[in-house]
Amino acid sequence: MEIVEPAFGMRHRLMDDTLVLVLHGEIDAWAQQVLGPRLTRLLAERPSRQVVVDLRPVTFLDASGLRLLVRIRRHCVARGTRACLVRGVPRVWRVLQLTRLDVCFDAWDALPAEWEEAGPCGLCGAPFPCVASNRRAATGGHNSLDF
Repeated sequence: MEIVEPAFGMRHRLMDDTLVLVLHGEIDAWAQQVLGPRLTRLLAERPSRQVVVDLRPVTFLDASGLRLLVRIRRHCVARGTRACLVRGVPRVWRVLQLTRLDVCFDAWDALPAEWEEAGPCGLCGAPFPCVASNRRAATGGHNSLDF
């Protein structure tokens, strides 16, 4: 029997009063089904003044991925919270531009240096996201990786 590795993930950390969400990999229908409920729970459990979504590690984004971003935006609007995106690779950012979702968020080129995640994966020593973190996440969690 072959084990199927997810091609996506999400990490989070709280920096001061900012919730930083780092999405990575292919944010598609499967990712939306798995990450959507976890994202909703995380947003409810971690009140913050702003939510920053780092898209730099995202390699693919489709309509389902856009739904995740809309969910974040709606949450922020309902609570009077600032919503920000860190621009990703050009093809991912282009999807946001074509759908005009880019104008619904404040756009950043990078996270502040002190917010950048430092340190390797605790399981394998590789930088996040790594294969070990995805495998471990599928079976119960890994450091700050939500999936």
